This record gives sequence, C-alpha cells and structure tokens, in this order.
Amino acid sequence: MQGNVFVLGLAGPSGSGKSTVARSVVSRLGGHVISMETYAVAVNHMSFEDRSRRNYDEPDATDAALLESHIRKFAAGHGIEAPIYDFAQHLRVNRTEHIVAKPLLIVEGILALHFVELRPHYNLSIYLEAPDDVCFRRRKVRDITERQRTAEFIKWQWDNTVLPAAKRYCLPSKRYADVVIDSTPDLATVEKIITEAISQKRAKAAGR
Repeated sequence: MQGNVFVLGLAGPSGSGKSTVARSVVSRLGGHVISMETYAVAVNHMSFEDRSRRNYDEPDATDAALLESHIRKFAAGHGIEAPIYDFAQHLRVNRTEHIVAKPLLIVEGILALHFVELRPHYNLSIYLEAPDDVCFRRRKVRDITERQRTAEFIKWQWDNTVLPAAKRYCLPSKRYADVVIDSTPDLATVEKIITEAISQKRAKAAGR
C-alpha cells in the first residue's frame, strides 16, 4: 500500500471510551489502532515501585518523536515496528510488533490532540467527552480486569495523576477537534457517528 491512508486523531479523558470505540470502528472499516499508551517513554531502568508512581499522563511521559515518525510512515503506506507495552509491569517490552499499513489509522489517547507535531497528520480530529464519574467507573473496570491493578491504586492514580492531567492537558485540546461527541449514553451510537464522519470526510476529499 502506498498513501491514501485516512488518519483519525481520537482524544478524550481516560474512560471516555476511546479504545473501545476505536477498535469497533477499525473492525467495521478495516484499519489499525495506535494507542498512545504503548508509546510511553521507556523507564525499564526504574524499580517497579517508581514505575508505578510515575505520572504517565504528562506529555513528557510520551515518546512523541517515535509516535510521530510511525504515524508519518503509516500514512505514507509503510509498515511500522510498534512498541509493545506491559501495563501490569509498567514497562516497554524488549521487542516490537510489525504492523502492516491499512487504509485507516486511528491514533487514540488522552493527548492525541495535545501534541502540535501530531495534529497536522490527522485527516479528522474527534474528541470524546464524558463526566468524571462515568470515566472513573469505566477506567476502574478496565484496570482491574485487564491490567491487574488494585482498587486502591486505581483511586490513588486517578486522584493524583489522571484527573489533574486531564484538566491540564486533555480538556484544553478539545478546541482542536473537528467533532466533539458525548460518549455517555451509548458507545454504539458514538461508533456510528465516527464511522459516518469518516465516510463524509473521505467522500469530500474524493470530490464526491
């Protein structure tokens, strides 16, 4: 594949439904999802305790240069060697996953619209919003079931890193979104809205 890749930037606070919706959209349309969480700066030299207490929602915790280079390569129709991240251990695994370029790429993350170097690559920018209590409940379920974390740690992380960073970095980036969607009622509806927005944007670009 060479070029003609549609790149969607999908931002919103943790628990707004970005990952779930992104996976559903690419499953329906054919594509790949880049989760910005897997592009965390490697801190494998730190102890587990220090890694656990690190603020992963601050911009400097993201390897933005690597992410930007991978988006650029993928958008040009080239495969990438994506990092693999172990969320239970808070570290980047010492191997990569080869990802073949597809017609659609969704870059999802709380800071997807924050980084100025990423925004020019997006054909469409969407921001998902939901109340803090809804986001916390969704995040708690995910972190317990998928990332082997305790309820106590999840609450500590939410209060000390996740919520403050969302207010400082994520929420202000909403102004860069082409579309803002309330994800509270039904994620299936959100998926439909996004799918239609992509189709309309593609049709407009094709002059139809």
